[in-house]
Amino acid sequence: MTTLDLGAAKMPSEISAGFRSGWLRYVKVGLSSAGGAALVLAAFGLIQRQPVEGFQLLTSWGPWPVVAIIALALLAPFFSRLLDIISTSFNSIVTSTHQTAEAQTKMANATSDLAEQGKRQFEEVERMAIYAAREFPSVYERFDQQDQVLQSLSNSVERLHARLDTAEETERHGN
Repeated sequence: MTTLDLGAAKMPSEISAGFRSGWLRYVKVGLSSAGGAALVLAAFGLIQRQPVEGFQLLTSWGPWPVVAIIALALLAPFFSRLLDIISTSFNSIVTSTHQTAEAQTKMANATSDLAEQGKRQFEEVERMAIYAAREFPSVYERFDQQDQVLQSLSNSVERLHARLDTAEETERHGN
C-alpha cells in the first residue's frame, strides 16, 4: 500500500507571533509602561543635569516626541489585540492545514485500497478467462462427439423406419 505520509509531521501546538520574536520585541519596549517610564526619567535626568541643553533638545525636536509617546501609549492595547487576532488566525490556518493533510492521507490510503481491490478482481477475471479458454476446446470436442452420436442415431432411426416400411409392405402384399 502506498503511503504519502502527509500527516506525518507533528502539528505545532501554537505559532508564536508575539513580542518575543522579530522586530516586535523592540516595539514592545517602547509600548510598555516601563519603557515609557524610562524615557520620562531619562528626559527628566537630562533636564536636571543640563537644563539649557535639555530644553534646547526638546525645542529642536518639537512636540512630536511627546505626541508619539502618547500615541504609542494609546495604541498599545490595539496593537496587542491585533497581535492576538493574527496569532489566532495563524493557529486556525495551521489546524486547518493539518486537518487537510490528514484528510488527504486518508483519501490516498482509500485510493490505494481501491486500486488493490481492483487489481485482485482483475487477476480473478484473468484466471477465469484462462480457465474458460482452456476448457472451450474440450467443450467443442464434446459437441462434435454429440453431433456424431446424433448422426448415428439418426441413421439408425432411418434404417429402422425403412425396415418397418418394408415389413409393413411385405405384410400388406403377403396378406
